[in-house]
Amino acid sequence: MNPINTLEALIDRPETITGPERPAGLGRAGLLGYFSGTLGLFMFLRMQGAVPPGVFSFLSAYLFVLAANFFFAGVIHLFMDLTCAAPSGANGRGRAARLFLAFGCTDYLLALLVPLGFLSGVKVLNGFLWFGLCFLAVIYARVRLIRRLYTVSVNKALLSVWLPYGGIFLLFFAGLVYGMIWLFWLIM
Repeated sequence: MNPINTLEALIDRPETITGPERPAGLGRAGLLGYFSGTLGLFMFLRMQGAVPPGVFSFLSAYLFVLAANFFFAGVIHLFMDLTCAAPSGANGRGRAARLFLAFGCTDYLLALLVPLGFLSGVKVLNGFLWFGLCFLAVIYARVRLIRRLYTVSVNKALLSVWLPYGGIFLLFFAGLVYGMIWLFWLIM
C-alpha cells in the first residue's frame, strides 16, 4: 500500500489506527510525512533566510525532527501509560511506535509552508502568522490522534502534547537563568 492510500485510509477511517494490528503502510507514510514536513519547514525557513542552504543542513534538520518527535512520542506515551486507568497496551492501542509514526502523518501539514513562504516573500501574507497557524494545526492533529489512540479527554490529550514542549522550554529557561547567574558571578 502506498503512503497516499495509507493516509487516505487514516483520514477516512480513523479507527484503523486503534486496531489490534498496525495499519499497512503506516511506517512509510509516517516517515514520508516527517520528510515532507521537514522539507516544507526547511524551504519556508530558507525563503526567510533563517537557515543555511545545502543538503547537509536539510539532513541535519531532518534528523533533528526525527529525534525530537521520537522523544516527544516516548514522553507522551509514558505520561499516558502512567496516568491512564486502563493499560494502554490493551487491544493493540496506545503503542509508542504507532504514536511516533502517526505523528509523522500529521507533519504533512507542514508542507503547506512552502506556498505560504512564497506569499510571505512577496509581502502578501505575514510569514510568522502562517507559520504559527501551521504549527497549531499540527498540534490540533496530534491532539486528535492522542484522543483516538488512548481514548482520553481533550484536556488530557492537550496536556500530553504540550508536556514535552513545556519541559524543553523549562530546561532552556533554567539554563538561561543559570548562565546569567554564572555571568554575574564572573563579573563580581
